[in-house]
Amino acid sequence: MKTKIVIIGNGFASLFFIGYLLSLPVFPVFAFFVRRIYSRYDITVIGNGQFIYFPAIPEFITGKKTKDGITLDIRPWLWRRNIHFIDDQVVDVQDGGRTVLTTQGRYTNDALFIGTGPAFRVDDIPGTGIHTFSPCGGPDDMNAFMQRLNTLQEGIIYVGFKLNKLDGFVAGRGGQMYECACLFDYALKEKGLRDKFEIHLFSPDIAPGETGAITDRLLERDIILDYGYEPAEFIDGGMRDVDGTFRKADLILFTPGIRAPDWVQQSCLPVSVGGHIAVDRFGCVQGLDKVFAAGDCSNHENPPPWVPHQAHMAQLRSQAAAKNMRAVLKGKEPTHTYRFELSCILNMENDAIWLHAANDDKPPFWNIFPRHSRKLITVKNLFERLYLFYLRYL
Repeated sequence: MKTKIVIIGNGFASLFFIGYLLSLPVFPVFAFFVRRIYSRYDITVIGNGQFIYFPAIPEFITGKKTKDGITLDIRPWLWRRNIHFIDDQVVDVQDGGRTVLTTQGRYTNDALFIGTGPAFRVDDIPGTGIHTFSPCGGPDDMNAFMQRLNTLQEGIIYVGFKLNKLDGFVAGRGGQMYECACLFDYALKEKGLRDKFEIHLFSPDIAPGETGAITDRLLERDIILDYGYEPAEFIDGGMRDVDGTFRKADLILFTPGIRAPDWVQQSCLPVSVGGHIAVDRFGCVQGLDKVFAAGDCSNHENPPPWVPHQAHMAQLRSQAAAKNMRAVLKGKEPTHTYRFELSCILNMENDAIWLHAANDDKPPFWNIFPRHSRKLITVKNLFERLYLFYLRYL
């Protein structure tokens, strides 16, 4: 009898998990036939069926990327792997992880993986989402921001972020906001309007006077650095400070910290201080049998303070979780851990830098790429094209 595996979510973490869990032939297209002849697992994915390549959303600012170009229907990719798909929303997990409830059904399992996206801590600063936009809100939110921006001939733009550090790591989207600020500078220069706009970058999580490669790039572009600043409230036309001072802003692009989705807080899943699913270094949900999690919804065990939990880090964590699930289903103990790594390319359109840190000090791709070069934009686009090609055709 096949082992029933339920996977919640169809974003980066879940897709990486599936890729590492299944043993595919050299040519993945053959998986369609192989998994129908023989398969140890009966896999069901519950999600919205839509995959969005979120790292590309800042490039909406320059017009190089669009919603259609970075969004795809993930169901054909799942179908080629003989994976069942349920278009629904999870509302609860019960029975120690063995039962998943959705708005329309109940699904039991022998093993569960949770790779769903996050919820944003919009209550941290009142007015978030009402008077602000965010690239992390998805393509529609970013398109709405660009429509507003394109109506302006002058103005003040604030770009900011806040992190959730309650679990000891950076649960948030700082990198994308740095990228957005630099791309605003480039796009406005291309239109001949840069001298008519102020661009501010703010975050309560950056110490005033902070230095480094990112700060240097921002200063080169005359971006005003409001390091350490946190508004008391976002309001119509700007922001209000704690002392009641009003700061005018024509547009605000802001991303709050993140945590696990709301339904997690009411489920049988253990929740960390920061609001994430509590997992150990093997990706196992603490206290539950054959339940694993990775990506935005889960925390790290004893992380370095600089580590994120999305994108490439989600890949490393999903790989460990997949190996450990296979081991546990065979009656063995989980032994596979993952390395901590932050690695992303900051695209400024006329320049780029590779931001990288790892707990083992290994460089990215054996140091074959430069750390500061416009050529890195080509490298970043290549990664995106290869991954989307893989999802569309393999």
